[in-house]
Amino acid sequence: MKPRFGLFLLVAALFFSACNRRMIYRPAPVQPDPSDLIYTHGIPALRTSIQGCEVVAELSSRGERDMNLNLYIRNHSDSIFTFRPDQVLAHGYNSAHQRVPFRVFGAEEYIRWKNTRDALIAAGVLVATVATVIIVHETTGGSSARGGESYRYAYSGADFVYDLTWWLAWTIPSVTAEPLPPPAYSPDLLLRDHTLYPGEAVQGIVKVRANPEYKRKILVEVPVNGAYAQFVFDRQQPYRR
Repeated sequence: MKPRFGLFLLVAALFFSACNRRMIYRPAPVQPDPSDLIYTHGIPALRTSIQGCEVVAELSSRGERDMNLNLYIRNHSDSIFTFRPDQVLAHGYNSAHQRVPFRVFGAEEYIRWKNTRDALIAAGVLVATVATVIIVHETTGGSSARGGESYRYAYSGADFVYDLTWWLAWTIPSVTAEPLPPPAYSPDLLLRDHTLYPGEAVQGIVKVRANPEYKRKILVEVPVNGAYAQFVFDRQQPYRR
C-alpha cells in the first residue's frame, strides 16, 4: 500500500507543477544594445532597432522551466528577409557568471513535445487515480464514503490548450505617427518561419525550456535581417491581473 501511495504523490507533484503562477521577467538595467523599456498593460518589454527593423521582446514563465518569449518584429528597411524562430538563442547565467544554453523550440517541435508530455502526465494521473481507488477499496473493505457508489476517472485530450500568454499577445503598440498594418501571427500564436517585406510585421511566441540553476540572468538573441538583437532579463516577479 505504501508504494502505491508514494506513486500517487509523485505523479500528483508532476501534475500540479504545471499549475505554477506566471512570472514576468524584468529587463536588466544594462543592455548589450541600445534599448527602450516600454510597458504594455503594466508588463515590461524591451524595444530596439537593428538593421532597419524594430524588435520588441518580453519574457515570462510558468514554473521553473517553461518560458515564453513574446516577440514583435517590424521591417522598416528596404530589404526582404525571413525570420526563423529556430535560430533564436537563449542563455542563462548563474551567480558565478557561468552560462549554459537553454533549449529553444520550433513551433512544430514544441507541439510534438507538449503533446508527448501531456500524454505522459495523463497516463500517470490515471495510474495514480486507480492506485488511490485500490487503496480506498482495501482500507474500507470494499465500501466507500459515498454509500458504495463506484469511482470513475475520465481524461479527455480534447481540452488541450497551449500554455501561452494569450493575455499579452498582440498588445505591443507601434510608436509611429500613423497606424501601421497589424502584425502577422499564427492561429496558435507560436512563431514560425515568416518572410517580412518592407513595412510588414510579425508577432508571436517562441517557447524556451530553461535550466532553473541558470536563471540569475537570461540573454536572448533574436536574428533580424542578417544581425542579432540582444536583450537581457535579470529579475522575475509574479504577474497579477
